[in-house]
Amino acid sequence: MTNLEVFLLIVILLIVIGGGVILYLALAGLAIIYSMGANENPKGRRIFFGVLGVVMIIAFVCASIYFHKYGWPL
Repeated sequence: MTNLEVFLLIVILLIVIGGGVILYLALAGLAIIYSMGANENPKGRRIFFGVLGVVMIIAFVCASIYFHKYGWPL
């Protein structure tokens, strides 16, 4: 592989990973906002989405720490 091919592969991977991170954070934020009562749904559903949002944020932080400490697993 030439240097240009390696560079393009890295750029594509960064775009995919960056897009995934942004989407992940957006969904976590949406779940948290949804759980804070900005809707008319039953309380049980709001609690579920609140817990889901918190779990997503914790998972994101743990994954970020893991990738920083051990590097990308591939």
